[in-house]
Amino acid sequence: MIKRLATRGPGWLLRILAPLVLAALAAGAAPRPAPAQGTLSQLQMDVDQIARRARPSVVTVFAQTLPRNTRPPASGARTGRIHTRVGSGVAVGESLILTTASVVLGVDRVIVRTANGIQVDAEIAGMDPIFNVALLKVPDVRLPVLHFAEDRTPQVGDWIIALGTSYGAQPTQSVGNVAYRYVDPRVPLLQLTNVVYPGNSGGAALNPRGELVGIVQGELGLPDFEARGPEYERRPSGMSLVLPATVIRPAVEGLRQEGRVRHGYLGVTTLAASVESESSVGARVPLGAQVEAVISSSPAARVALRRGDLIVAFDGERVEYPEQLAR
Repeated sequence: MIKRLATRGPGWLLRILAPLVLAALAAGAAPRPAPAQGTLSQLQMDVDQIARRARPSVVTVFAQTLPRNTRPPASGARTGRIHTRVGSGVAVGESLILTTASVVLGVDRVIVRTANGIQVDAEIAGMDPIFNVALLKVPDVRLPVLHFAEDRTPQVGDWIIALGTSYGAQPTQSVGNVAYRYVDPRVPLLQLTNVVYPGNSGGAALNPRGELVGIVQGELGLPDFEARGPEYERRPSGMSLVLPATVIRPAVEGLRQEGRVRHGYLGVTTLAASVESESSVGARVPLGAQVEAVISSSPAARVALRRGDLIVAFDGERVEYPEQLAR
């Protein structure tokens, strides 16, 4: 056998090995697909890095309502149980914390706990129930500020990282995206796919650059009718809603300077007005906002608006629906 192979020409072995060598080189040069686990691990690392940077700017807010006694005891001390609401807050200044008005509305005492465990009393510097925002002052601490995103309101599909604290004052974080944008006449909201825990109201909504794009307003889900004990903590359910930074930024300035937010006020309630379409059978064409009632001493009353008047434009812009007039 060896003798027969030796009698062949010198190019015989090269002709056999060449295709094998080329195939091996091609296989080695072809890029291998990256494992999916590596991509997910990198995403987790990015989210954790953003959360670690932003976490010192997110605080826990305890809002306490002291017991009311119809007949105070002789000692003058209050009796009964202190009711405490738990929410979250975001540092928008070194000693200024933004939270939701629903957390601190009508309470007697507000306490803020920082991420590193410092607990101080806070003063309500201003509140706006329409936008559901409140500004707290904590002069005894200095917090790293979370800066607002400067570019645009998040669009449907944009990634969002939500940071806050739970009822048990434990830090929470979740990743999701914008599922829907509500264009309400007064309060536009973003609906997220993020899991929002009870106690996250007032927490931070961040974009992938770690910038503040809104504050968590809370969750909207089905009520829990089952009786629970005092130790029960609600579980997250329903959709989460966020007030965008485009609304928050001017609201914060109003709360900082005046303790309130100025809103446009006309002083009318209106109904939709329409007529039948001449081109489409059964269709109706919107005409404007028809005045249903006028509040006395309001700007509408001062310009002599009356019931039945039809508002078709405001400040040079066409009005077809009552919602457009409200905006």
